[in-house]
Amino acid sequence: MHDFGFRECYVQSNNESIEGLLLNSAEEVLRENKTTGDSITRIFLYSGINSANNQDEGNALNLFRYPAAELRHKLGLFNANAIGLSQQGCSGLLSAIDLADQLLSNSNTQQESILCAAVDALPAGTKREIMYNIMSDATAALVVTKNSEKNRIVYFHQEFQSYYWDTPQHENELLASYFPMAQRTIENAVKGAGLTMSDIKWFVPHNVSLRSWEILSKLLHTPMEKIWSKNISRVGHTVSCDHIINLVDMDKDGYLKKGDYLALFTFGFGANWSCLILQH
Repeated sequence: MHDFGFRECYVQSNNESIEGLLLNSAEEVLRENKTTGDSITRIFLYSGINSANNQDEGNALNLFRYPAAELRHKLGLFNANAIGLSQQGCSGLLSAIDLADQLLSNSNTQQESILCAAVDALPAGTKREIMYNIMSDATAALVVTKNSEKNRIVYFHQEFQSYYWDTPQHENELLASYFPMAQRTIENAVKGAGLTMSDIKWFVPHNVSLRSWEILSKLLHTPMEKIWSKNISRVGHTVSCDHIINLVDMDKDGYLKKGDYLALFTFGFGANWSCLILQH
């Protein structure tokens, strides 16, 4: 997979729990945002992998253990309504952000925030190459607040082709439709935000193959220098956490300046093409 831009892959070790990594992500973002427990009214926990628990060992109650409720308990956010979201593939966390933004926009409470978190880990022994991409295990968390001074949500656009719901049966058709649908989604998102392609300072990618972004950049008439692809080789594709990991690293390394317009694009099995426009 080196020819597609991949070099490394992160796999959850046997001596660490993915729930522990998720808790660490959520604690870190709450600490960095100086967010108090009283201001968090909701928790959206997204997972793009269908991980229904079939190992009930004869006890049906084991089917009713909810990671969203566990996260609320361990964070001490006892007043927050915790909900688990799924089934949008890699697009789900962007949809959760949009849902949080819509709820806050219609709320009369001024000091209110929503914690959005994501967790995806492939089962042990699963092949890491999926449709020409290398999949890493990862968790991520962010806080959506009203009137944020950083990474302001400008516009969200999503396009659907539900005919492709049975991913294994439509792999070749998905590959064929990916680029025209991606181009349409990004262009419609930029237009909907009242911007032009030249206004976008950075395209913050989902970390699918570098080769696919080279093709998409030509369709968008956008130079590859505007697509922040550094984490494709280092991190790989993490299902739903790529954008948050990339934004954190871009900010830490000084790539982002106040006022920059950012386009976060992703595709999710299902099939959903999504683009979120932010202003840093």
